[in-house]
Amino acid sequence: MTHATMEATARAAGAARPQPDIYQPRLQVATLADIERFEQTPLSARNLPASTYELLRLARDRAPDAPALHHFASGDELERATTVTHGQLFGRITQTANLLHSLGLGPADVIGILMPVAPESQYAIWGAEAAGIACPVNWMLEPEIIRALLANAGAKAVIVYGPDPDIEAWNKAMLIRPDLPGVRHWIKAGGGPASDGGIVDLLAELPRFGADTLDSGRRIAPEDTASMFHTGGTTGTPKLALHTHGNEVFMAWVSGMQYDVQPDDVRVCGVPMFHVTGVLTNCLMPLARGASVVMLTSGGWRDPSVIRNIWRIIERFRVTTISMVPSVVNMLLNIPIEDADISSLRAATCGTAPLSTAIAEAFGSKTGSAILEGYGLTEGTALSACNPRYGEARTGSIGFRKAYQQMKAVKVADHRIVRDCEPGEPGVVVVRGPNVFSGYLDPKHNRNIWFEGGWFNTGDLGYMDAQGYFWLTGRAKDLIIRGGNNIDPRMIEEALYRHPAVFDAAAIGIPDAHAGELPVAYIALKPGSDYPLGRLKHYAYEAIPERAAVPKQLYLVDTIPKTAVGKIQKNVLRGDAIRRAQQQMLADATANAADVANAAGTATPANAPVPVRDIRVEDRGDLGLTSTLVLPATLSDTERAAALATIDTAFATLTIKYSVVYE
Repeated sequence: MTHATMEATARAAGAARPQPDIYQPRLQVATLADIERFEQTPLSARNLPASTYELLRLARDRAPDAPALHHFASGDELERATTVTHGQLFGRITQTANLLHSLGLGPADVIGILMPVAPESQYAIWGAEAAGIACPVNWMLEPEIIRALLANAGAKAVIVYGPDPDIEAWNKAMLIRPDLPGVRHWIKAGGGPASDGGIVDLLAELPRFGADTLDSGRRIAPEDTASMFHTGGTTGTPKLALHTHGNEVFMAWVSGMQYDVQPDDVRVCGVPMFHVTGVLTNCLMPLARGASVVMLTSGGWRDPSVIRNIWRIIERFRVTTISMVPSVVNMLLNIPIEDADISSLRAATCGTAPLSTAIAEAFGSKTGSAILEGYGLTEGTALSACNPRYGEARTGSIGFRKAYQQMKAVKVADHRIVRDCEPGEPGVVVVRGPNVFSGYLDPKHNRNIWFEGGWFNTGDLGYMDAQGYFWLTGRAKDLIIRGGNNIDPRMIEEALYRHPAVFDAAAIGIPDAHAGELPVAYIALKPGSDYPLGRLKHYAYEAIPERAAVPKQLYLVDTIPKTAVGKIQKNVLRGDAIRRAQQQMLADATANAADVANAAGTATPANAPVPVRDIRVEDRGDLGLTSTLVLPATLSDTERAAALATIDTAFATLTIKYSVVYE
């Protein structure tokens, strides 16, 4: 029997089998009661597919000629966009899996993936899950971190986008290639030609393989590992979270039901293809529902041509849902709609970080589409809560929990749940359900992440109101504790966002000898604004309702540092704030010593300012923040002793560790 005959026989057999209609009954959520009624049917009776591969096969079978992916290289050249149908997409996913199988890769083998927002990312990710285990990696990380992630994952193959002058993935991959002997195959997907003969060209090889069935004959089980996603950690090597096929299928299905995604929906994706929001919420969810995804160039939301043309993009592809992060929402408010027809836009979603109420309301006024805020985490396979599409979208809330997933706020002590919180009472948010992962790859990372009963500790603080809406009040580690007062940074940030000159804001706590911590805030003004800092300080004093929450200092910066998915890097800000504080403490200590010496007529070189060349603050994860003061190597022994004495006096009450080096 020829390969083509085998494919035809398999297709006929598949068509003869009754397929579960996982898209019915249609769920239109307005209140929590709608979710609870939906849950009266046991999840086991929903007959979900066993794998992401079968989930995407169902979408193909429903409408193979319907568009699945739209892509363009530049927001300035929309007329050159290309379209991939659901039939073509599933075929290329199957061919990718068969290519990987031909290279000797099996269900237990890890395939690293360094891909931007491009159609090839979908062939690579879902093909890798059908053949083995996909491990999407942030190609924007430093090469040594990428190397460590791939090595820790045990990657046997790596699929890389490039070469491309605008995307760093290829150059970084080739840089670390000699240091990864365990990677047997390097595969390029997209980009320009590669001169290395040892590289496998994905798109060139795909036509050699069957496009309908897996050559391996693999029967994927729901409990099989589908992927490893690294967490968004900002220090050290991020942890690798394991997702099963069951986790991802459930998330795509339940989220598609709760958002009521229909085949005619068109969703925008500009979030990178190493983040669960981009891969699972923005791609797998709509694709599994037979809808289509507009992939916003390989640069995604980072591409200026996308930002300035966003309303034309919505008009051109009749976009129904736009998915954003808070920083993107803020940028789009400054882009005039002009004569673009955005009447197709039905909803906007926002996640990865809290959204300012003022910005959410401004976006709704500008576009006529309310922002449906949601909440998720890597360990929860992307999405755990969202505001209702047909009910009240409460600005500032993350909405209702997902159907079949439990979520609550609890009081904890000594790594155990003491009791559930009452409605409106804040506590630690915990989740459990079919979307919650079973743990990290490295067992040591699994210590103290679970509470009794299988509840996962998200580390977020929040509460559920009387109607079932959840509200986040901050991260447990982000609380600012000033003299016993627990200060939510969002209280400060929301007040600052309401000022018309403020583009972005972030509040943090810095160590203080008397109060424990003091709040400080970083502010980026809108382009072209020169609003005086003194007036902003006065505004903050008047606008922030709690006196203890008024920032001790306001720092104006050009931009506030964020991760690739829009999360504020508060550890970076803490480091900068501590550096500023230490500089001021040294200046104060030097001035005090000089005043005393001058009054006594004993001024000496020992009273001179400390010649600090640099202060380096490092976040060492569990070890906390540490600072290193760099002094000139040319200092004499007497000058060194004097400098150390001044430093010790200045930092006598400092709660973070510090050291001195001479360079």
